[in-house]
Amino acid sequence: MDAGTIVALAHASRTTSDFEHTVLDALMCHVGADVGLFQMRASAAPAARGFRADVVGAWDASRARHTAELAPVLAAARSGAAVDAHILGERRVRSARYFSELVRPHGGRETLCAVPVWRGEPVGCLWLGRCGTRGRFRDRDARGVDRLLPAMALAAVSLAAASRRRAAATLTPREAEIVALIRLGFRSGEIGAQLGTSPNTVRNQIWRLMARLGVGTRAELVAACAPDDAG
Repeated sequence: MDAGTIVALAHASRTTSDFEHTVLDALMCHVGADVGLFQMRASAAPAARGFRADVVGAWDASRARHTAELAPVLAAARSGAAVDAHILGERRVRSARYFSELVRPHGGRETLCAVPVWRGEPVGCLWLGRCGTRGRFRDRDARGVDRLLPAMALAAVSLAAASRRRAAATLTPREAEIVALIRLGFRSGEIGAQLGTSPNTVRNQIWRLMARLGVGTRAELVAACAPDDAG
């Protein structure tokens, strides 16, 4: 498996979710993992294999609850694939709360984590686990994942941009008016005055639109709604 495979899978995927599932399956075969989870968008359910349904369903809450314990692993994973037992030590891993809640239920031994990064910002998180007698992750396993991370990051950014373009194409006439006024520099109160509605209503409409397009600022909203040939 190489970067070209990741690019091909991205081209063949209709949605970000499709890409997450196909890449996860390919990576689990490539590395030799018994369980895996890949998430590119915190607002959506992750692609998962081998984890119990209740663990996957509560993944975002679990991740938030175990952030402090996993912080050293996640920090290391931003520079390349990291194995929890290598970073924390096996004894500390076995006594950790995340191990008892997320790893032990499926008979796991240790977990490999990798974070694709684009322009210094994480754009996803990959978790691979081995169970029973399969053995431990070796340095070559981590290197095999490392080689794929740049392509995974590029695919994540490209798919997210395509998703935003599709969502922007479905703007209602009122949403299009609001975006046009934001582009001109109008604030919520001024937009409300123009459209005959309250500033709170405008703010709520903008918030819902930003959530739908997966953007965090008004500047990103305007950029996401710009025509492909803008600029």
